[in-house]
Amino acid sequence: MFQQLLTPVGESLPLSFLVAALPIAVVLVLLGVARRPAWQSSLAGLIVGLLIAVGLWQFPVGLALRSVANGAVFAVWPVMWIVFTALLLYNVAVAAGRFDAFRDWVLVHLPNDRRVVLVVVAFCFGALLEGIAGFGTPVAITSSLLIMVGFRPLEALTYTLIFNTAPVAFGALGVPVTVLGAVTHLPANALGQMVGRQLPFFAFLLPFYVMALYGGRRSLAAVWPMLLVAGASFALTQFVVSNFVN
Repeated sequence: MFQQLLTPVGESLPLSFLVAALPIAVVLVLLGVARRPAWQSSLAGLIVGLLIAVGLWQFPVGLALRSVANGAVFAVWPVMWIVFTALLLYNVAVAAGRFDAFRDWVLVHLPNDRRVVLVVVAFCFGALLEGIAGFGTPVAITSSLLIMVGFRPLEALTYTLIFNTAPVAFGALGVPVTVLGAVTHLPANALGQMVGRQLPFFAFLLPFYVMALYGGRRSLAAVWPMLLVAGASFALTQFVVSNFVN
């Protein structure tokens, strides 16, 4: 059985960590700096990761290739299946005019206050989409909704990304927790319970934090009851479901 080397680079943990992070760095540099397509960046990161694993961590070549194949199969099923169905649902909603209807509902029924729209769309609706689909779909959909109602594109993307931190651990029908259980051989239920005991604190504070960024202290003082309801209801539900329903 293969035993993982903890410090293969100069018997140094920091150096080993930096070398192990090279595949991620390659992907980010190619995407963000070189502006290469995602498939090219991902392939380059995979090649660098394989070379490091086999050359420095002395990972057996056959086992490395089987790991890549296993990851590819898992990416197709269930990950890409969840993404496919989410995109299918989104396209059906757009083709049927329901997406525009939802935007009109937001404009008609929500107060003419961007602070309320931000919390309802980016936090509440975004958390729902994260739990159903995940993998970036809530950011894409909610940010486009915010842009439709008057938010600047960079502003909309920033706040939706920040709001997406609290629900992401249970995103895509709980895939992060189940995958963590699979790779660590720990019970997924216990892992979900521990996650549900840590995240509610951040979930409760998140609406206040984003509102402070968006409108400062005056906005906090003006809409704190709404922020309290949004943060407390999400945090309490997250804790109860993860620990007693799972």
